[in-house]
Amino acid sequence: MPGVTDDTLVLLAVAVTIPYVTTSVGIVPYVARQKGRSGLGWAILSLLVSPVFALLALTAVPVRSRDADEIAACPYCAEDVKSDAVVCPHCRSNLDAKLVGRLTPEKR
Repeated sequence: MPGVTDDTLVLLAVAVTIPYVTTSVGIVPYVARQKGRSGLGWAILSLLVSPVFALLALTAVPVRSRDADEIAACPYCAEDVKSDAVVCPHCRSNLDAKLVGRLTPEKR
C-alpha cells in the first residue's frame, strides 16, 4: 500500500479549500443579498463557521422587505429621509405629496 506523500496532502488541501472558499465568498453572500441581508457579514460568518451552516441559517432567515426602508433626498435640505416621510426629520419641512410630489427613492 503506497504511503501518503506531500503531493497527496497538497492536492487534498486544495480540493477542500477551493469549494469552501468559493461557497463562502460567492454563494453565501449572493443568497444573503437576495434576502436583503449583508453579503459581507454572511461571508465572514460562513468563513468562520461553515458555508453549509451559513446557508442553512439563511434558509431560516425571513426575507427583509426593502420597500419600507427606501431612502430619498429631502427637496429642501437634501438630507436622506424615508421615501414615505411626511415631515423631514432634519429641517422639519412638510413633505406632503400634494406640495412636493412623491419622493423618488435613490438606487443604492
